[in-house]
Parts: sequence; C-alpha cells; structure tokens
Amino acid sequence: MTQKAAKPWMLLMLALCVHMSCPAQWTFLNAFSSEDIQWHGQSELSLDALTSSLFTYDVEMRRLSYDMPFLGEDIPVSGAAFLPSAAGMELPVLVYHHGTTFQRQSAPSFKVDLTNLGYAMASMGFVVLMPDYAGLGESTIQHPYCHAQSEADAGWSMVEEVVELGAGLDVGFNGNLYITGYSQGGHGARAMARAQLPEQLQDVLAVKAVAPLSGPYDMSGTQLPWILGDAFYSQPAYIFYILKGWNEVYGALFESFVDICQEPYAAMLDTMLNGEHSGTAINAMCPEDWTTMLLPGVMDTMTTSNSMLLDLAAQNDVHNWTPSMPLHMRYCTEDEEVWFQNAVSADDWMSASGAPDVEAFNLGGFNHNGCALSAITTSVLWFLSMESSASELAEHAVESECADWEYLDLTGRAVTGSFTAVPSAGWMLRRCRHTGRVEKCMHPQ
Repeated sequence: MTQKAAKPWMLLMLALCVHMSCPAQWTFLNAFSSEDIQWHGQSELSLDALTSSLFTYDVEMRRLSYDMPFLGEDIPVSGAAFLPSAAGMELPVLVYHHGTTFQRQSAPSFKVDLTNLGYAMASMGFVVLMPDYAGLGESTIQHPYCHAQSEADAGWSMVEEVVELGAGLDVGFNGNLYITGYSQGGHGARAMARAQLPEQLQDVLAVKAVAPLSGPYDMSGTQLPWILGDAFYSQPAYIFYILKGWNEVYGALFESFVDICQEPYAAMLDTMLNGEHSGTAINAMCPEDWTTMLLPGVMDTMTTSNSMLLDLAAQNDVHNWTPSMPLHMRYCTEDEEVWFQNAVSADDWMSASGAPDVEAFNLGGFNHNGCALSAITTSVLWFLSMESSASELAEHAVESECADWEYLDLTGRAVTGSFTAVPSAGWMLRRCRHTGRVEKCMHPQ
C-alpha cells in the first residue's frame, strides 16, 4: 500500500509544536496485510513457514508526535506505532528501541515500508511502539547517543501518550508490556526497564519481560575501554557521536572538536555529525587508525583513572541494577561493534545481585549485523510464548525442527568438508539458515 501525505494543517501544527508544548498527534503512514507481511518474512527475511504463519494481523503504521522531558524542559519528539487490525481485542504492548542511527530521517517513524520490523512484530499480536529518540525523527536537537535517561524517557513518554490516546484506538491493552532493542537499542531497552514505571501507568501496564540484544550496557568498564584500546575499531564514527552527544548534555568534555581533533577531521566532524549524514559516510572519512585523528595527549585524558569521559560513561551504565522481571540477553561472540563481554558483565552483575531470572544467550560466532535477526526473532517469540492465547504456537515455532542447518565449530566458524577435523570432543554448533536458531549438537558422523 502507498504512503498517504500529511495534510497541510498537520504540517503547520508540527511546525508550531517545535516551539511550544502540543497535544500528542497521530499521522497515518502506511498499512500492510498479513499476507504481505508473511511474504516478506519468508522471501526477504528467510523465516521458515511456521514462524511466518504467526503473522496473522493486518497492520497500520502511524507516526506519533509527542513531548518528552529533556534537560528540565519538554521537547517535541516522534516515534512509530504499529497497530494490528484487531478491533475489540486487548493486546500486549511491545516497545522496541532501535539501533544506532546518524540521520534523523532514518529513524523508525520515517521507515514506512515493509523493511521496518514493526510490521512483523505487530502482525504477531502486539501494539508495537518504536521511539525515534531525542534528536532523531522529528526532533531537531543534537541526538545524545547512548544517553540512558533520554532513551528511557523517550520510551516511557511514548507509552504514556499511546495509553492516553487509547480510547481512540480499535484495540485495547491487556496489561502486559514487553521491552526489547538491538545494539544502541539494547542499551535503551535496559535504561527504560530500569526506570520506574510512571505512576499514571501503574494500574494499566506492568513490565512482563525484557530482552536487551547486543547492546553496550557496561559503557564505563567494557564498551568504551574496548573501543579506546583498539586503534582500528570498525566504527570510529561511534566514539565521536558519543563525544558530541554527551558534550551537548553535560557540557564538560570540550568546546568544539578543534579542541581534541587534528584538522581536517575537527571541521569534518562538526559538519557531518548534524543528523544529515550516514555513519557509513562519516566512517569513510576517518583514517584506518582512528586515533591519529586526535590531538597529542587527548587519548591519555580519555583513558586515565580520573577520565571525565569514563565518568560520564559510568553515569550511562545500564548493567548494574537488579531487575524483578525476567531479563534475557542475546549476543554473538564475533560482534565487531559491541563487545559481547557487555552481556557477560551484565549477567554477572545482575546474577550476583540476586536477580531472579536473568540469562545471557550466546547465539554463536556471528558479527553484529549477522546476529540481529536471530536475536530479535527469538526474543519476540519468547514474548509471544508468555501470552496464553498464542503460547502453544509460539513455543512450537521456537522448538520446531529445522530443515536446513549449517554447522559451526565451537568458536563459531563455519565447517565445510569433513567434520572429523573439528577438535571439539564430538561436539559442535549448528545454526538454522531460516530462523537463525543456534544450538549445540554432536558431530553429524
């Protein structure tokens, strides 16, 4: 189906709301049938027929324009809402926090076609909410990348507005709220789950389960030290995105990039980190050894024990709290963007603190992008299995036999040819090519 253009009066209202607080507003964006979504799941995502059969609802996508708190005032932001066509039914709410996005209009509420996973999640029977975050989507401020408070506030404010607008929706809410997210979104999911449920929601929703996926949870002790210790880190744009975003929030790191970077990089970063350029374009202008972009002595100030950067990172750690709800992480060991030790550190901390149900699942030796679909799919199926009306079908989808396996050694490397050369005492891994499920198995001899 095609996207409908916003009416002129809507555009005027949005322009006015940049400068004043306005009521939350819906904008219709697109809609797809369950058949469209099933086709996409099988042909484009390579999901098996059973998993794709869970896509049973037609879905409408809307943009929600709303206010959220930020640095002591309310600011206008946006997010995507995916609403199943289930008139009269009460459904669970699923909040999905998206991964790293440099361009404002690459945020979820501007991705209206079937590639947006919100359609698939909603077609399984969830009211899906995807906050764009402060500084992305319709928001014009500098995005505070991996800033825990604003990620949590963007999520909770969106939930509050949708609940308040719920009387105008065809579907109701059954009281269950699920939170997940991938990459930066894993950080945001933890930040939101850690924050206290807003008082006005306490009689309406309760957090049923949380699934943070491949996220930088331990910013001060794991993720930033790992990046700063690797001169050839694959995503140098991330470190400068953090620096600019946190500097906008805390104002403590530098006046401008010329204070910490060599030219021409200082001028390039000031120009390109403006919400209009992709991470790919920013990375392309960085040298192979990204640390050569820094002025002499700057790296030392970043990594010393009294580093202001690591102090701010500690303020944005989201691994060190004790969840009362089930919290299951998923990660891959060959992730080149987010070190999997973030999940290990979080699991260790939370388990030691007495959290009743925390687990960290190793999905195998895959890179950051290769890990995503498996992590997201299995997490949403886990959520679905908790809904009594769909639990049998969802559990069947998770546990179903796979017709097409690829085999891996215990380090996650693909095994081709003879299995006899694999030195793993008879054990190896196998991964379903259709669903991404990874499990331990005996050599197929």
